Amino acid sequence: MEHEHERQEIVYEYIWIVMVIAIVTGFAASIAYYGFALDLNPVCNATPIDVGAAKTEFKAGVENLGGGVYKVRILAGQFFWIPNKIVLENPKRVEFEITSQDVVHGFHVVGTSVNVMVIPGYVAQFTWYPPNDAEGTYLIVCTEYCGVGHDLMKATLEIKRTGAALEPAGGYLTDFGEYSEVTYTSLEG
Repeated sequence: MEHEHERQEIVYEYIWIVMVIAIVTGFAASIAYYGFALDLNPVCNATPIDVGAAKTEFKAGVENLGGGVYKVRILAGQFFWIPNKIVLENPKRVEFEITSQDVVHGFHVVGTSVNVMVIPGYVAQFTWYPPNDAEGTYLIVCTEYCGVGHDLMKATLEIKRTGAALEPAGGYLTDFGEYSEVTYTSLEG
């Protein structure tokens, strides 16, 4: 009799397991159906704000101002950064200007203190003072979910140091650098 009761409990457990798997599978299937088959992903289908100035007037790129000072202008879009590779040699100060042509993005240089929200129609301006021991390639990622290709939105920041400019830090950054307060100005003036 006791074995019959144990078998009945095991059957109930299997029923619950099958029900949970069916519910989770149903949720996953509905998300896939609405997101891919019907293309009803609200973030990807957001109507972009008219930021024509971002595409025509905002000139993305890296400018060496001399003496270790750089101006870096970055244009963000689903799912890219322009430029997607930034190379700086012995940087002391980096003046960033970043804008988005479509939706809100987050600009983060992994391993540093740089983490800024990028809003369409506005230019985020800030100055970053990289630490003297910063060297190598840093990954740039988007930290605000911007659609189905969000995880593919990557770029790199490469810092090259000559022998005299590099202060040894035992293989690790001693600090993450500092950056100024972020200000936002409208693209429309």
